[in-house]
Amino acid sequence: MPKVVDKELMNQQIVFAALQAFVKHGFHNTSMSKIASEMGIAKGTLYLYFKSKDQLIEAITKQHFHNLKDRLVSQQNFNSVEALLSHIEGTLLISDEDSQFIPVFFEVFGPSFSSDKFINEYSNFFNEIAQFYTENLESLQTQGLIQQDLSPKYFGRVFVSMLDGIILHKGFFKINNTDYNLMVKEVIKLLRYGLN
Repeated sequence: MPKVVDKELMNQQIVFAALQAFVKHGFHNTSMSKIASEMGIAKGTLYLYFKSKDQLIEAITKQHFHNLKDRLVSQQNFNSVEALLSHIEGTLLISDEDSQFIPVFFEVFGPSFSSDKFINEYSNFFNEIAQFYTENLESLQTQGLIQQDLSPKYFGRVFVSMLDGIILHKGFFKINNTDYNLMVKEVIKLLRYGLN
């Protein structure tokens, strides 16, 4: 009887193994053979799921940004500053696995930063997140819960830029979790002060 393979699980395992290999060896120094070898599978099996490293990095990037968006954009609106700040704190506490992806992302896509197509794609991603926070800030402002002289539109965008910078710092500089968690606490204090 042929062996039954959970294709979705295998796909996830390959993506995880590829990310680990890219982190360990660098994207350009990692071959498909090396990924297959580290997984303990035949190279032909790897090619059944992904035809190239480019397909692998595309899957890793898609997964990373999907996870990031799920964390940053809640399905609910916040009815208090504390609820919003609690959500923000949770979004900033990224896993070590997610932070490992950041240097790989820049190694692979760094040259693409001058491409209009690339910039538009990622600009739309961050605009969508900024819009979510803008709408929540407008709601809190309407309720009289935050300063009336704040511009929710610009504060939302500044906030998303700040989030991006903090998360990038964790990944680039390999900030340990204790220090990073303390940084996040300070960000929340700063936001609380700025909103009130």
